[in-house]
Amino acid sequence: MADEETRYEITEVKVIRGTETKTIASKQQDGWELVTQQQGRLRTTLTFRRPKPKTPWRLWAALGGAGVVIAGVLTVVALQEDGSDESTTEAVATPDTEQPTPEPAPEPEAEPAVPETTEIITIDNNEDLARILQEADYCSQPVADFAAEYSGRTIAFNGHIAAMNNHGDYDTRYDILIGSGDFGETTGSGPAFQFRDVNIVSDLDLTGPNIPDTLGVQDALRVTAVVEEFDENTCLLQLDPVTTESRLQQHHVNDRL
Repeated sequence: MADEETRYEITEVKVIRGTETKTIASKQQDGWELVTQQQGRLRTTLTFRRPKPKTPWRLWAALGGAGVVIAGVLTVVALQEDGSDESTTEAVATPDTEQPTPEPAPEPEAEPAVPETTEIITIDNNEDLARILQEADYCSQPVADFAAEYSGRTIAFNGHIAAMNNHGDYDTRYDILIGSGDFGETTGSGPAFQFRDVNIVSDLDLTGPNIPDTLGVQDALRVTAVVEEFDENTCLLQLDPVTTESRLQQHHVNDRL
């Protein structure tokens, strides 16, 4: 008899971009096979499958055959002990012809996928972030090294809007330059972070108790974003915003966009 067609159980896991390799390796150790990988702006959807456990038909058949053999032996013994007692012979022989059909074992239900959590990097748990936020030269090698090492990881820090311009010819999309700490006219440190081609409402995901109607230069923010890449030509460290929270409202009206 040909083997029955393989049946699969399917599960999906959504992870932050940059952590796909770790998640895939973990699932593969549990017997899952990666089917598709759909990459979004911030998160990637991974689809896995693995064969469902097959019903142990061969085991049941073996047990059933063993039952037939045992019943046959009992029948022969009974005939040898009393060849004239037909009722006894028939009673013993009955199991040989009326074996109950075994019930198939129930298939285990697939366990729901549990999304993995990723630690958010802050100055409290990461010395590298704390160091580059104090870096005097935003074009320095430590900034480039940080971007390369932590690409795809999520960081959170206190910053401010240092500059804000329309992206190309768009009226509602912007290139926003983010500096570390609070705005200062004469001093500044840390990388030149940038949100490139973002919409304030749909991309920045403004949150917190005091969500402003608009944003402008000098506004203080709590930034949570995914590290993308360091542009060596412009010395801009690109970030993909996750959430943006207003910390203070200190701005010049003429600078507000």
